[in-house]
Amino acid sequence: MGREGICDLATTPFRETRWPDEKLEGHGKENLLSSLVLKILLTIYILYALLKFFEFFVRSDDAKIRGLRMVYSENSHVIRVFDNAILVLMLIFVGLLFAAGVEYLSFTTGLLVGMSIIQIYFHRFSDPLPAEKSPDPPITALKMMSYSIQANPGKAWKELVFMTVLFAWALYMLAARGFGLFHG
Repeated sequence: MGREGICDLATTPFRETRWPDEKLEGHGKENLLSSLVLKILLTIYILYALLKFFEFFVRSDDAKIRGLRMVYSENSHVIRVFDNAILVLMLIFVGLLFAAGVEYLSFTTGLLVGMSIIQIYFHRFSDPLPAEKSPDPPITALKMMSYSIQANPGKAWKELVFMTVLFAWALYMLAARGFGLFHG
């Protein structure tokens, strides 16, 4: 599909005919601002995700274990705070996406693919951990999963490669189409 399909007012990006009374989204000033903010936030978050991917394989095992012990110490609220902050960020992403104009088929496909990749990723870590790599009690399911992932990040190499390729493509598309870079 060439650039003509991107802003064609009669069809969606997948060449589906729009309903005659369908509200055309993504063409107002406020939608342009929502779109710009979303592109900036997505770029930053994707760079963070790619950094985390490489961090899995670069950081020493000792550093990983020290980090896990700190995060899962009895008085630590790091995970709860981080998860709540990321949930709010995801709500902001979805709000900005809907404000900028969302294409339902693309959104639904991305949602299901992302959720399925994460489910399969976690399933790769179902083997028991040896005692020397297991967490100290009390052991929660999340704590055990985190230790298992840090001990053997390569178990989910296919999912990590798939996510990395998708993130790299998304980052390229944000730069090329979102910010107009790389056009000649």
